[in-house]
Amino acid sequence: MTRRLAAFGAALLLSMGLLAGCGGGPAAPDQGAQPGTQEPAGNPAGSRETVYPLTITDDSGRQVTIPAEPKRVVSVAPSNTEIVFAIGKGDVLVGRSEFDEYPPEALEIDSIGGYAPPNYELILSKEPDLVLVIGGSGEATNKLINEYGLTVVVIDSESFSDVYDAIRLIGQILNAQEKAEQVASEMEQRVNEIAAKAAQAETRPKVFYEVWDDPLMTAGRGTFIDELIRLAGGENVGAAVEGWSGFSMEQVVAADPDIIMAGSYFDTAGIAARPGWSEIKAMKEGKVYPVEDPDLVTLPGPRLVQGLEWMARTIHPEIFSE
Repeated sequence: MTRRLAAFGAALLLSMGLLAGCGGGPAAPDQGAQPGTQEPAGNPAGSRETVYPLTITDDSGRQVTIPAEPKRVVSVAPSNTEIVFAIGKGDVLVGRSEFDEYPPEALEIDSIGGYAPPNYELILSKEPDLVLVIGGSGEATNKLINEYGLTVVVIDSESFSDVYDAIRLIGQILNAQEKAEQVASEMEQRVNEIAAKAAQAETRPKVFYEVWDDPLMTAGRGTFIDELIRLAGGENVGAAVEGWSGFSMEQVVAADPDIIMAGSYFDTAGIAARPGWSEIKAMKEGKVYPVEDPDLVTLPGPRLVQGLEWMARTIHPEIFSE
């Protein structure tokens, strides 16, 4: 199994709530928030500097107080690491998960192991003043807070809108609001442009996205891939189910998709040999496309727009190849 495949598989399992146990254990208590503490109304007029102490509400619904500008940050997920680098704060990272591969500079940061669960001793050895985790990490979050007394922020993005919010939130926490706003705004503008162009297409091809082959799984309603397909001007065959779900080979044959997308580590010839699949329109017309980098369509970070661009070109080459 390649490193990238291992990373994708771990990310997939986390998103399904099978690893760190989404909702596993009681919610962690507020960190440093005093009764009646409100989120900041904003910075002084004309200022883009974050004022500390800062109290925010993270994506788990907890109030978290950041006493001072974080200088030593551990990121326990590739998506958070990408966001930190994108907003120009990569220099504050002192630890990252073993699956973080982008940008290349991330590999120069010490690994704290996986994230299901993370290596707590390695995290503590970095003496972080902030730990960034993702949704589905309930058990690890509780332990980092309750047993080790660390400041932890949960980032849990399930849509493009959530990603924009996450970029802005991390920018606020790390005192990089101006750059974060630029990154989020440019990403949002590009997504809107692609979606508007795709909406002009005369057809909406049916797309089957193969997440895994054994058992056969797809990306249903509520996943990034579902949103990507819709924004790119396609109809997601997998929308018949919810989340990362099983999908039988017979269901794919019955849906007769116009396009099949699958991870680059899958054998296209093997897909064609499946019973009944030779009669699928996508197979007959040779419209089976490997996703060269699954991170672009699964990791909730700034590069998600690149995944949308790839999908738009693949689904509607008559529009996006111009």
